[in-house]
Amino acid sequence: MKRRSSFLNTLNLTIEQLSKDISSGDISPLDLIEDTLERIAKLNPKLHAFITILEDYARQDAKNAELEIKQGKYKGPLHGIPVSLKDLIYMKGVRSTSGSKILSNFVPNYDSTIVKKLKNAGAIIVGMNNTHEFACGLTNINPHYGSSKNPWDTNRMSGGSSGGSAVAVSAGMTTASIGTDTSGSIRVPSSLCGVFGLKPTYGRVSKYGVQELAPSIDHIGPIARSPWDIAAVLQAIAGYDKLDSSTIDLPVPDYIKAISEEGGKEGKKGLDKFKLGIPIQFFFDIIDPKVMRVFEKFVDKLNGCGISAASVNMEHTDKIFDSWRAIRLGESATVHSEWMKSRRSDYGDNVISMLEKGMEITAVEYIRAHKMRKEIRTAFLKAMTGYDALLVPTTIIPAPLLNQTTVNINRDTIEVYHALSRLTTAFDITGLPALNVPAGFVEVEKDKLPVGVQLIGKPFDEEMLLRISHAYDEHYRVSEQIIPPLT
Repeated sequence: MKRRSSFLNTLNLTIEQLSKDISSGDISPLDLIEDTLERIAKLNPKLHAFITILEDYARQDAKNAELEIKQGKYKGPLHGIPVSLKDLIYMKGVRSTSGSKILSNFVPNYDSTIVKKLKNAGAIIVGMNNTHEFACGLTNINPHYGSSKNPWDTNRMSGGSSGGSAVAVSAGMTTASIGTDTSGSIRVPSSLCGVFGLKPTYGRVSKYGVQELAPSIDHIGPIARSPWDIAAVLQAIAGYDKLDSSTIDLPVPDYIKAISEEGGKEGKKGLDKFKLGIPIQFFFDIIDPKVMRVFEKFVDKLNGCGISAASVNMEHTDKIFDSWRAIRLGESATVHSEWMKSRRSDYGDNVISMLEKGMEITAVEYIRAHKMRKEIRTAFLKAMTGYDALLVPTTIIPAPLLNQTTVNINRDTIEVYHALSRLTTAFDITGLPALNVPAGFVEVEKDKLPVGVQLIGKPFDEEMLLRISHAYDEHYRVSEQIIPPLT
């Protein structure tokens, strides 16, 4: 393999580009990992994207990958590619803190299913990403390990709870990261940091070996710089797992083939057949006017690549918050009930406060919430009739300042947590696949801050979301343009 003496600018490279160069021998996995580790060492003290960096492990795996590829044993697009994990995904022999004091010294003695699949695909795990404590929040303000900083403005939040993952990808510290999403924790930081982030259908990706938050709405998915990259990672991690009873035994499509011009259901000529529905109710009731303008411009740009959008009616949107609240808070309190008794003082203030609210959820509320979630899911599926997917904003605000607790929208004062989660929780309780797509920028006090939109799909139709977003990305080269101002 060829050695490069010059620094590889990983900030501008995607898995799609790197995999071609690695498979052809133009880039050495060892060079790529060295450059990745160098960038992490340079930026992490400022951005706090990683809690643990696996230098020795990554170097050894890079050497192994280089040897395998030289021997003609190329495993596919993730072979030799640096990826990272949210620090609640278990990797044998590696500290897994869940962003908490309670698990600060916890070292699992087995690999999660996701880690096994990434290793089988040849991916090189370079570290564990910072997270909101126990994934129990959307700001990534962490009292134990420092708060991850938004690479577009380090005075602002990354969003969470997969904040370190989104920061690492946005800042070019890794090509992709695996996050979790219970209230929007993949999509919110992806929106605020300007990257693609997919919450797959509930049951598409195994949760075995991942610290729980609210088991019936916990999801695992990838954050990356392009739809092609998301497809490559999803290909590796998706599928039925006998160790996780929540996974569904369905075939996993060839996602990369599906989004290619040859592999799509209609091919290139079929792009004008993509139809998106935009719900009239709920999703635009409360939204920053600047974010709304970005959304409107995004819809206009869809026409440029042959994707149409029309308004649709939605039922039962008034039940979204109550359904999510009872399930999310009630299940989280159950997961943490023993630690709440024995280690209460070791929780951060905002996390213990939220868990205590969960202890107040009654059995009646919880059972009613599950009934409502079914009604909401049915309503979304009805709204998708005649459409390939739905389209809504991801967040109603751009990234808040690190010390902000409330935001003002049209004279209304809203808590930051509720502002960030308002438009994402519906797809956790319904389990529908949702993909954040970078939509544009909001200008705030001389800063350019990215915000995203969500594509919502039918159950297990991640393929359609990837095809639509890939068509958009191919036309406008989003993944090449949304690069934060870092040196």
